[in-house]
Amino acid sequence: MGQSDRAGGALQRRGARGISLWSLLVAILVVIGVVLPGMRAIPSVLEYFSVKRAASYARQQATNPREVAQYFDKQAQIDRITALRGEDLDVQQSEAGTVQAVSFSYRTEVPVYGPLSLLITYSGSQH
Repeated sequence: MGQSDRAGGALQRRGARGISLWSLLVAILVVIGVVLPGMRAIPSVLEYFSVKRAASYARQQATNPREVAQYFDKQAQIDRITALRGEDLDVQQSEAGTVQAVSFSYRTEVPVYGPLSLLITYSGSQH
């Protein structure tokens, strides 16, 4: 009876597994190194999609580059876009004078922690 009890206890100890201290440390480092910067970049990414929408709206509504800038600035005011202004857009016209495409490119700095920050370059074109 004593030997079978010892064998059963050894099997139970081998089967009982949990998270080790090293696994916990690695998980914390992954959260700090990857997830935190990603979460801090979310507002910047949302602003990029707002810029794309505003550029698309301006291209559809405008007939010349000056109007593209005006429509973009109006939409930027509504969407609270601060990274770009209408005059920063690159407007391409066809030979007939209509707006063919609106392109943009800008950089934004996202502070992560301390002196560390991410520099993200956004660009896009609306045809």
